[in-house]
Amino acid sequence: MANYKDVGFGEKYDSKEKRLINKDGSFNVIKRGSISKLRDVYTHLLEMPWGKFILFLFLAYFSLNLFFALVYYVLGVENLLGADRGGVLLDFMSCLYFSSQTFTTVGYGTISPKGIPVNLVASIEAMVGLLSFSLATGLLFGRFSKPNLKLVFSENALISDYPKNNGKGLMFKLANKRNSVLLETKIQVIATYNIKEENQIKRAYSRLDLELSEVKMLPSQWTVVHPINEESLFRKFTLEQMIEKDLELLVLVKSVEETYGLPVYARTSYKAKEIINNANFDKTNMVGEDGSIVIDLDSMNNYTKSR
Repeated sequence: MANYKDVGFGEKYDSKEKRLINKDGSFNVIKRGSISKLRDVYTHLLEMPWGKFILFLFLAYFSLNLFFALVYYVLGVENLLGADRGGVLLDFMSCLYFSSQTFTTVGYGTISPKGIPVNLVASIEAMVGLLSFSLATGLLFGRFSKPNLKLVFSENALISDYPKNNGKGLMFKLANKRNSVLLETKIQVIATYNIKEENQIKRAYSRLDLELSEVKMLPSQWTVVHPINEESLFRKFTLEQMIEKDLELLVLVKSVEETYGLPVYARTSYKAKEIINNANFDKTNMVGEDGSIVIDLDSMNNYTKSR
């Protein structure tokens, strides 16, 4: 079991602190003075959820069209030859139709601009439209070409019977939610907990030794096991003591996604109160009628308490 002075979070400890790594893998760190997401637009658009991204594209498209339609309306609908007239609503809708045709450079030819002001605005809108669609295409390519790891972890870690050495083992499960195969998958589990040193409470770090820390291929699920031997923290402290010490297990995974051939990363954490003592995971894999291995990812969290 290797000890670390620091893994990036520092040694200072405050009882008001939340977990270092959230269950979804995000860091529980807020940087004041950093570049905000709104200012770092490119990164923000690449990282936002797909639903919000698509909604943003539609809102941006309609907002720009509404803006230019309003400009055409102010300049005068009579300057749009072929536009349907008949009241404020119909006049504005004609401006909106012409704006969308100009923005997308479709140009059906039913409505055409007349006069220098309207032609100038139309030329500017055409340029804005071309740049906007180029930007949207680049963002879509960036989002689709960006590899990411879709790992699912069990909600709890369990202290279970460990057949080797007739002892106990700390266990949790992980699996790839995608149908692709992960290659060269490596995992580290680092325990962080508070200790009293020189009349101060500090944060200590220790890497947990694992039964297996690397697999060449991960087509199914993986039960990660930390044997609880004489050197293990789980032999030195009881689970209740670990809760008092605010123990958190930092799980760091690095793998290669077969489709892209690029390294991908995932992480999560387990607090001491999320560790269940004397429990065993229920069986989640079975053999199908055709002989294939069937894994039920929805039941990965199921466990049974030992008697």
